[in-house]
Amino acid sequence: MPEWRAPDGTEVNAALGFLNFLSRLVPDRRPARLFVALDADWRPEFRVAALPSYKSHRVAGPDDPPDPVDPQIRIIIELLGLFGITTVAAEGYEAEDVIATLVQRTSGPVEIVTGDRDLFAIVNDPNVRVLYTLRGVSELASVDESYIQAKYGIPGVHGIGEKTASQLVAKYGSLDAILAAPDLSATIRAKLRASADYLAAARKVVWMARDAPVTGGDGTLPKAPSDPAALDRAAKRYGLQAATTRLLEALAAAKAS
Repeated sequence: MPEWRAPDGTEVNAALGFLNFLSRLVPDRRPARLFVALDADWRPEFRVAALPSYKSHRVAGPDDPPDPVDPQIRIIIELLGLFGITTVAAEGYEAEDVIATLVQRTSGPVEIVTGDRDLFAIVNDPNVRVLYTLRGVSELASVDESYIQAKYGIPGVHGIGEKTASQLVAKYGSLDAILAAPDLSATIRAKLRASADYLAAARKVVWMARDAPVTGGDGTLPKAPSDPAALDRAAKRYGLQAATTRLLEALAAAKAS
């Protein structure tokens, strides 16, 4: 993929991709409300306490180059604010906790668009499903409980692959039921026992808060930006005029429908 840069040389590929993604998603899904969830803390203390290695591979060393995506996230947040699209976060929590909390507060159907399979944990037929990004917005897997039943694995248990894990979940229904099953093979039981500490910690790590202190707007889709001139200046500064225009047109069409 060629690099897309702002006039000052700043790389903006991620920002361009995100704007284009929203430009396709909004008219395709026509949401009544739209929230973009952000990480206020990508390595929350409560998860590190349960599993000290949690995301340790993402901790930068003193000689590591800066993450090229971080500046683009700031650009995305700036542009979303100028569009009037709601961003939400919760101090001390990850985006997944923010999403789980919003789902808890919402009655009626919810679609969660994500590439993070951890969020499969809050799928709940018939109202809560995940649109899992397989190939951008052009290919989204609609994840409901039957999808999870067919695909779910037991990550981190040494010696139990995805196929065997899927068969176990299909037969017994849940991890607790698997662990309690009297007819479980001695080999599988031994592997689960060997990973007992990991499984206990993983429950706390995978668990998502439903009561995170979420801050942000109410998800109302803007028909037009409150300050078009400021948005236009930012779009020119980052070389994203065409992408900005596409999203403005998508939002206007969604509000008109």
